[in-house]
Amino acid sequence: MYLDNDDNKLMGAIGAVVGAMLGIGLWCLIGMLGKIAFIGGFAICLGALGGYYLLGKGLSVTGLVISLVVILVSVYFATRLNYGIALYRAMDGEMTFGECYSNVLDLLDMIGEKGSFYKDLVIGYLITIGGGFVVLRKFDVFS
Repeated sequence: MYLDNDDNKLMGAIGAVVGAMLGIGLWCLIGMLGKIAFIGGFAICLGALGGYYLLGKGLSVTGLVISLVVILVSVYFATRLNYGIALYRAMDGEMTFGECYSNVLDLLDMIGEKGSFYKDLVIGYLITIGGGFVVLRKFDVFS
């Protein structure tokens, strides 16, 4: 596949977001098992790039940039969502899930675990970069 400039950027962006959401779902499912896995990063990359390609009817350099932004935001969102779920379970009904999610960093700071969030976020970005290279090789972008 060669990069072209004939893609539909709006539809591609929508496809990237929808695809990344599916990847986030898999990421969080794995996270609920207490794991961070390469497959979660791969799923977010594949979902974002594949979604852009399918709905955008192609992939341009702009499409790669749009997909990259969606991927970066998705990894942050997925990591925060994992922590929100874990905190909600630990609170045992004292707070709603929305309160846990919106106060993730404050709650982690109170229990002295804020550093673990950032560590998991960095690990998430690293495994997602690895997954991204695999996906881009599958799309044959490097040739």
